[in-house]
Amino acid sequence: MENYIPPDNYSLSAVPDGLLEEEDEDGIYVIVRRMSIICYSVTFILGIVGNGLVIWVAGFKMEKTVNTIWFLNLGFTDFCLCLFLPLRITEWANNGIWAFGWVMCKVVYTILLLNMSVSIIFLMTISVDRCVSVQCPLWWKNPRTSRLATNISVIIWFICLVLSSPYLAFYNIQEHMDNNLSYCANEYGVWSNTTLSEQTWHRRNKVGTPDNGAVLMFLVPFIIILICYCLIIFVINGRTAGRSRSQRPFRIIIAIVTGFFICWFPHHIFPLIPYSTPGETLWKINLVFYLISVILAYFSSCLNPILYYFLNQKCKGNLKNAITLNLKNAFIEDVDDVTIKGTL
Repeated sequence: MENYIPPDNYSLSAVPDGLLEEEDEDGIYVIVRRMSIICYSVTFILGIVGNGLVIWVAGFKMEKTVNTIWFLNLGFTDFCLCLFLPLRITEWANNGIWAFGWVMCKVVYTILLLNMSVSIIFLMTISVDRCVSVQCPLWWKNPRTSRLATNISVIIWFICLVLSSPYLAFYNIQEHMDNNLSYCANEYGVWSNTTLSEQTWHRRNKVGTPDNGAVLMFLVPFIIILICYCLIIFVINGRTAGRSRSQRPFRIIIAIVTGFFICWFPHHIFPLIPYSTPGETLWKINLVFYLISVILAYFSSCLNPILYYFLNQKCKGNLKNAITLNLKNAFIEDVDDVTIKGTL
């Protein structure tokens, strides 16, 4: 059995029109194309506005604390990803033709993996931070400073940039031999004189490719996150007096982690699903499922600000003040959350 491997450029838009017309008589690609343009456009608007507000509030309207540093980094990486979405929208609008040069071809797809890796590592860091705060509150109170959080953030960005760098080597502009049009694609999955289904089905699936690394980059931190919150829940359940004070920040982080998992898990589990033969009907199902998984991955970049707001709807008034105050409530450093548990 072979594993189905989706096209290596994180999108099925970069496919020659001739092949699509020949193999997609039911117009599935037209639906895919329109859905992608709409979903990416909505994600771009929500992500730029939402993450821009997060950066403004956490970076310029609040005191520099450990929490604000964590959330500022999450907002910044999501904002960067959203900045490149217009390129993806244009790519889909042009039937997969890439018009932005080889540099942007390398950058735009590397940013997606960088966003995933930075987000999951910061979520893991937040989880470990909260776990240690609950398990060893008195010991962790002194070294837990904004300076330490800043240093950790720099290290995280450096590590994630290194781990994402292989995509800069693999992605490049490719010209299809049938129409001489340029497409941004992965160089370890070059075009050949085969049908679209065969190209999609027989992509190389070798250990050590960026896709395998991305799966590990997702699974390992997520397992650590689960362990941390199992420990947190175990401790909190035995300390009823401190539960109400820790409920708000705990609820926010749980919602963020859950949303991240829902958005990214389909994208990583999809290449691991085994199939026996690349039938036409199954290929179309795979196409739609893969589209949904990629849309969800991009949607994760605009999800956090929505969660911050709706989980803290305590402030009313005009929209600007309500949004600002609700975001501040989401990011505020809960001092009692670190100290009270040590006295119980």
